[in-house]
Formats: sequence, C-alpha cells, structure tokens
Amino acid sequence: MNAFSSGLLRLLSFHLLLLQACADGPSRKPGSVGGDGEVLVVMNKAHWDGPQGALVRSVLEQEMPHMTRPEPRFTVAQVAPAQFASLLQGHHSVIVAVISGEADSTALRIQRDVHATGQLLMQASALDPETWMDLFQRQAGTVAGGFEQHQRNRIAARLRGTQDEALVSSLRTAMGLELAIPGGYRVLEQTPRFARLQRDRLVRGGGLEHNVIEGLLVHRHPYRSDSTFSVPYLVELRDSVTRAFVEGPDPGSYMVVQRSFEQLDLMPGGRETVLDGRFAYVMHGLFGMHGAKMGGPFVSLSTLNSEGTEVVTVEGFVYAPQFNKREYLRELEAILFSLRFAAPTEAG
Repeated sequence: MNAFSSGLLRLLSFHLLLLQACADGPSRKPGSVGGDGEVLVVMNKAHWDGPQGALVRSVLEQEMPHMTRPEPRFTVAQVAPAQFASLLQGHHSVIVAVISGEADSTALRIQRDVHATGQLLMQASALDPETWMDLFQRQAGTVAGGFEQHQRNRIAARLRGTQDEALVSSLRTAMGLELAIPGGYRVLEQTPRFARLQRDRLVRGGGLEHNVIEGLLVHRHPYRSDSTFSVPYLVELRDSVTRAFVEGPDPGSYMVVQRSFEQLDLMPGGRETVLDGRFAYVMHGLFGMHGAKMGGPFVSLSTLNSEGTEVVTVEGFVYAPQFNKREYLRELEAILFSLRFAAPTEAG
C-alpha cells in the first residue's frame, strides 16, 4: 500500500470512528465519508499489483479531458478485503472485487446505502481473473459513469443546504428558472435573457493565498433547429455572449473558447444527456481571453424551455492557475444540473 492510500485509510478510520461514537442507536447507519472524487477499491494485493488492478486504475484514473493540466477522473485508494471492516466500510464510493471460485455469478452488482447512508457500492464478481477482467472492461462505462453521477449527487445535496436563497429567488423572478447557487456568488449582470454571477475567493496553497474565480453564465435564445445542440453551434453562441458580456483583465480583452494551441486541437467536446427527464446537451472545453493571458476549463449545459421555444444555456467556468480544478468543475456541473424551470406563478 502506498503512502497516499495509507494516509487516506487512516483518515477514513478516524472519521468513521467519530460517526459511530455519535450515533444515537446501534441500528442507525452512519453517514458515508470520504473526500470528493475518491473511490475505495477492495481488492487483494496480488490482484491490485497485477493486471486487474492496472485495469481498474486505467478506468478510474484516466485523465479528465479539456483541463489545463493532467488530472485523474478519480482519486483511488486500495484496501485488502480483510481490512475492509466496520470502519472503512463507510466510504461513499466503493468497488469490491470478488475474484474467486466461490463467486456465485459473473456480474456487476450495484447497491446503495449498504454500510452507510449516501454510499454507492459496486461489486464485480467472477470465478477467475481473466473472466473478471473481461467483465470489468465491458462494464467500465457503467462503473465510471455511475461514480461520476454519484459524486455529482453528493455535491448537489451539499449545495441544497448551502444555497443563497435570496440569489436563487432573484434569478427565479428575473429569468423564470432555478439553480442551486451556493453562498459567495454575486450578480454582476442580470436581465430576463442573461445573467452573470461570480464568486471570488482567496484559497491557501503552498503557504500563500491565491485568487480563485468561479463564474456562472445563464443565457436564452430563440430555438430554431436541432443543429443548435452541436459543438460548432454552441461554441459560436458562447463566443458571441462572452464577447459582449465577459470582459478580461486588460482593456479591450474578453473571454473566448480555446479552439487550438499551436498544433494542438483544443475544440470542446459535447454529448447528449438528460436533465430532469428532458433532453439536454453538455459541452466541456477550455476558455481563454482575447487580448489577455487568462484561461481555464468551462462546462455548459443547454436544453429547451418548458414551451420548447427557447434554448436555455447555463455555463460554469473556473480560473485557478495554482490549483487542480477537478472538484471546482464538479461543483459547477452540479450547479448546472440543478437547473429547473419555475412554474408561471413563481416567475416574475
């Protein structure tokens, strides 16, 4: 076990011990614990050091696309089955690898709240290592996507408890929609068709305090055709909005989508998704500043309004050059996916 895994497991044990000590009764399950973006893998060391562990790491630690520097999709720690006892069982995201002749089937079983509330546990079982690897390879998308959704749900639950009610109400009245916006954001501009919000924070790192800027954009446009939901269209649409409304740090500078750098293709990537039962399109990319040196990752989510007459796009971006940006971006995604359209009586 490496130093990181050992430290993570000690921290998890400490937190779970506190939770168990504070439980009101012996039958109450504790709340799940663990840092954002973490996944705990229960697998024996021989398999972890072999091709089975390498496969798990290749799936969970693959680099996130459209980031300013390499960052793994998840932070992964491994624990042997014998160590996965009462304390460590409370992690919020767990993979249990059962590779044994005693496995009752070859299957990926997905369970929730097994040992703690707010827990997602996936058990991958097979009779032998080769069959297990084939199973995990086939289910890689389900595993990674499931934990990604679980991470977003955890953040969304936290946002609901910390949202700025006055700001949420203001956005509902002005634009007829709702977003779970946490405290610290301020409105820079707001009209019935456009809103820009920003949070500026000083975050300590390397013994110094550094400025971190998180931004939210909301804009709506007439819906004309299905070609709206494509990367080329949404990139041009975003540029038209940010050119007009998002100024940079230097005079005459403004935000743009990064399309390339020297020989590198930096064009954003997009995919269809579902938002509260309706069609939506999510796009990830990098932004820069025309006329200034500043940039970072962004994510946008576009869907139709309730009447199907307008495209509503919500976007989040982060500028944090001294820090990893994975968890900043995940929180922004959780905010975007909280988008709901207010009932007519709730909107102004």
